[in-house]
Amino acid sequence: MMMNQGQYPGMSGQFPGMQGQQPGFQMQPIVCPTQYRYNDCFSPQEIPYIHPIVNVNRHNVVGVPQHYYTETTQDVMGSMIMPGRGPSHGHGHGMWGGGGCGRRRGCCR
Repeated sequence: MMMNQGQYPGMSGQFPGMQGQQPGFQMQPIVCPTQYRYNDCFSPQEIPYIHPIVNVNRHNVVGVPQHYYTETTQDVMGSMIMPGRGPSHGHGHGMWGGGGCGRRRGCCR
């Protein structure tokens, strides 16, 4: 099969290494396997990274002293007081005089 010059794209005239050939006789070109040249281009592509965060509201109980007082009343028998003597140290003005708890009729009512 005879091929004309310029049959392959980008090839015109004689092929290199064919100088000095006899006119009218044309060599068949040998087609080598296709070579690929890669021009790498890079485009950014976002990759989502998900970081879960849990907000924890911790309710801590702190013991705070709160003082409460209960009050009771007891009736107990005291010592005997003799007339003319106060309830303390053996002197005074008697039960209804100046000594005692300051109440006229009994202490604990």
